[in-house]
Amino acid sequence: MREKIVARTPAKVNLHLEVLYQREDGYHEIETIFQALDLYDTITFEATNGPIHVTCAQPGVPNDRTNLCHRAAKMVRNRTGVRAGASIHIDKTIPVAAGLGGGSSDAAATLLAVQRLWGLDLDDDDVLHMATTLGADVPFFLRGGVALGRGIGEQLTPLNASGMGVFLLVTPPMSLSAADAYEGLRMGLTRHTPKVNLQTIKALLSRFPDRMWPGHNRLADFVFPTHPQLRRLHLMLLDTGPRLAMLSGSGPTVYAVYATIEEAESARERLSPTGYATRIARPIRHGVTLIDS
Repeated sequence: MREKIVARTPAKVNLHLEVLYQREDGYHEIETIFQALDLYDTITFEATNGPIHVTCAQPGVPNDRTNLCHRAAKMVRNRTGVRAGASIHIDKTIPVAAGLGGGSSDAAATLLAVQRLWGLDLDDDDVLHMATTLGADVPFFLRGGVALGRGIGEQLTPLNASGMGVFLLVTPPMSLSAADAYEGLRMGLTRHTPKVNLQTIKALLSRFPDRMWPGHNRLADFVFPTHPQLRRLHLMLLDTGPRLAMLSGSGPTVYAVYATIEEAESARERLSPTGYATRIARPIRHGVTLIDS
């Protein structure tokens, strides 16, 4: 057992998100391309003899058992029967409920960290099952990098990418519900076949960022008409000449990709009058990382 572990948990964007149909269980079958970014939360885990306890000073992040980190730690404890406890403190940098996967990334880190903290050795299938139960994005963060996600996002195919491009993330001060965005598409149970051709995508990713990138986000079909300020933000980003500009997940973060840091900084300056929070990030080839302390 370890006394203390520190985790770094990355953000993600969706380079592509197609909604294929709504399943009979209410979830939506999707096809998406995840890209991990070097924008991190930091979580400190300490072993205790008491209960699982989560703290976070960021408004909007619960400090009770509804927190995904608490749920993840409790899930591991219930599955293994371990009696140890944990004190979990989250330092947030990834915006909350912004379409960047911060909560899911934190949950993935917890699944890995408490195992090491409590001296456990769960097999990969067990961890993947728990990750999927916690949320559709959680499995991706166990490995990160760039991956094609199918099913509800949990069926992952790792992809190789150039690691190029500079991402400008713009997050207006608002919250959007992913459930509302999916429901707003009103797709019903009509099935659409997958559209991503793996060989084509692999070739395009090897040259990313590319002005011919074919990805889009189907959730924007609902989000942009119902939130015109996000549509205007998207148009503003397109006007800065990026290789790509898209909504991430269900938003509200809208991002653009540039070839150089200079282009990204110039675009950031042009957007400064909006007052929106902006962050610059780069693609990474890993998921959550753990450090013994």
